[in-house]
Order: sequence, then C-alpha cells, then structure tokens
Amino acid sequence: MDVRWLEDFLALVELRNFTRAAEFRNVSQAAFSRRIQSLEQWVGTALVVKGAVPVRLTEAGEQFCDSAQIAVERLFDARASIRSNQFDVMSQVRIAMPNVLARSESRRVLDVIGKRHDSSFSVIVGTTNDVVGRYLAGDADILFAHDCAAIPTHENLGQHQRLVLRRDIFMPYATRDAKKRKQFGFPGTPQRPFPMVAYSQRAYFARLFEHMVDRARQPLPYKLRVQCDMSDVLKEVIAAGYGVGWLPQSAVGESASELIAPISGTEWSLEVDICAFRPPSPQSPKIEAIWQALRDNVE
Repeated sequence: MDVRWLEDFLALVELRNFTRAAEFRNVSQAAFSRRIQSLEQWVGTALVVKGAVPVRLTEAGEQFCDSAQIAVERLFDARASIRSNQFDVMSQVRIAMPNVLARSESRRVLDVIGKRHDSSFSVIVGTTNDVVGRYLAGDADILFAHDCAAIPTHENLGQHQRLVLRRDIFMPYATRDAKKRKQFGFPGTPQRPFPMVAYSQRAYFARLFEHMVDRARQPLPYKLRVQCDMSDVLKEVIAAGYGVGWLPQSAVGESASELIAPISGTEWSLEVDICAFRPPSPQSPKIEAIWQALRDNVE
C-alpha cells in the first residue's frame, strides 16, 4: 500500500470532486482515479459511490476515512520526529565558497574539519559576489573567499571574524606555446597592446586587476579579447592562446599547468589571502569547534 493513496483519498473526501482533487495532488485525473481504485483493491471494497456528483463515500468509505486520516498523521509525525533526531546528531554545517576556490579548497577544508567532527556539510558555490551575498544573508555558517587588505571582498565582512588560511598570488598567465607567447608582446605598448582575457567587470578579481594596474609604475596597454566570471572558462581560453589573463595561482591545477604558465615576474602580480569568515557573535558549539580546527591548521 502506497501512502500516497491515502493522501489521494483524503483529498477526494475534502474536495468531493475527482478533477479538483487530481489537480490538487498534481497528477492527471486518469492516474488519480487508478490510485483510488488501487486503494479500494487493497481495502477489499468500494470506498466511493460510483457516478455520484459530488463524490459520496460508501459506508465502508466513511468508516475508512477516519482511520486513513489518523494513519497519515502518525506516519508524518513519525517521519518528522526521526528526521529531527537525525538532524540533532548530524546537523549540517553550511559552507559557502566561490567556484574559483571550490576545486582547490573544498577537499582541503573538509579534510581539516570533516574528520574531527560528526557533521554533515552543504557547500554553496557560485561567483564570489553570489556566495558572499548568500553568506551575509544568513544562508551559510562559514564563508571561504579570497580577500585583499587593499580591496576587501565586501565592506560588510569587515564586521566579521576573519582567518587567513594561506597566501595566494593573482598573476598573469599565458599559453605555454612559445610562438604565441612571443606574439603577445606582453606587457604591450600603446602602439601594440597585448590581447587580454579578463574577468567581467562585476567580478571581484576584476577589481583586484584594476587595483594592480593603478599601483603600477608603468601603463599596461591591452586589448580585451574575452570576458567571463568563471576561472575555469578563462583557463581554457588562455590555454587556447587567445591572450594573457590573470588568475589566482591556487586555481591553476596540475592539468592546467601543463597548458599555461606565468608570463611575467612579480611586477604584475598581487598577493591575496584565502580567508575564512564567520559571524562576530558566538556560534553553536559545532561551529566554534570547526573554527578552532581551522585556526589549528593555518599554514
């Protein structure tokens, strides 16, 4: 017996109409009717007077109605109780991190905090702006993100606890193809700007790039070729030889490093931090313990 049959029957009792009850249960009328028939076969007798408009219950249907209501309520109460107990034992810790860190840091973070604590985790990923916004809205307990003292990720994060996990370098990369690298003429001249692959203007790394250019002692003439928010896409475009693009070093894994490589020294690079953030107010014992585990494993 399928519990949905009981829910269908109770909806029919309430609405007294097969069409409206089927719509309420979000199934076709034919499927709804088959499920009522299946319930009647399971009970062993008709529960609904055939052809009656509005729907009327048989004597057996009237007798069965109260039992069905009690059975459904008890089943869902039992499920809610079990799920509540399970949540107490294995409550989820909500983590937010941008796509650019998800590949390089998610396993590292879970290795630090997952093995020490009886917890389950949900990981929110997206652009830096998206995950920071969701964290500030209360959708995550801990945020992992790049941050730079000169260009904070978000002004409101200044009120939150900040833990530097390790350093990263935001630097220019180009294809390893020597011929193409030479053709780029990096860092370019006003007469011959180099082709650039860049983050879109609303991305956090676009702000880092502008800061780096502003502090430089010489101009950086470039011609924009491709823009995108996703580091993985930019890596592919850089590897294909479309131009020079800035990436955090942490985002360039072993497979990508076979195709792309840094194209300059430190003059066009910027040190950034990979940070963890948490709200300033005291948190649950579980979050406090996880935060301490992160502190204990700072590089």
